Amino acid sequence: MRVHQRRHRMHANPFAVRHEIEVPDWGSVYGRSAPFALDIGFGPGMFVLELARQHSTWNVLGVEIRQHLVDMVLEGAAAEGLRNVHAVLANANLHVERLLPEGSVAFVSVNFPDPWFKHRHHKRRVLTAAWLPVLLGKMQPEAELHFMSDYEPLARYTLTLLDREARLVNLDGPGNFATESTTGITSEREQTHLRRAEPVYRLRYRLRPPTLVEMMPGC
Repeated sequence: MRVHQRRHRMHANPFAVRHEIEVPDWGSVYGRSAPFALDIGFGPGMFVLELARQHSTWNVLGVEIRQHLVDMVLEGAAAEGLRNVHAVLANANLHVERLLPEGSVAFVSVNFPDPWFKHRHHKRRVLTAAWLPVLLGKMQPEAELHFMSDYEPLARYTLTLLDREARLVNLDGPGNFATESTTGITSEREQTHLRRAEPVYRLRYRLRPPTLVEMMPGC
């Protein structure tokens, strides 16, 4: 089913979504308890819906700052009877800390986030050194973080940021991008770039399990 028929803004200011949000009762939303798959900034929704189709054991949660895109995904999920996917209007950098329990996320995807080209706007990027510890705290040991961008400077910034994090393992080797899709699932933006034979920069990381020393009280 196509869920991206409507025109929509490519970018939006995450600081426009600053309101307090109510944390849903996830057991009621999904009708079960299961690991989360978190898709940040899902756009028209092709990727997040396909993620739910392919991974029925995950509670797939899409976080987006544009209400009409949230509505599109919810409508698409309802039309297909997909019970394992939900979408919320939220700013990941502000709201994920409250939205999800610690250690509950098995998979994270960040596809084609706004690069915020000007240096003074870099604070608006999704993945930053300040927010990364919050995200990692939500992830289970061995959980994976996947990233895609068409903007090489942002991709290299993210590669450096994530490679420097000792708790993350670059599955393609330090300093390397993945050479092909890391999930087998495409998004609308990715399809456009592939059709034009334009480069797409992909990263995939796995969260290391804590060491015995780190698990000891007082460490």
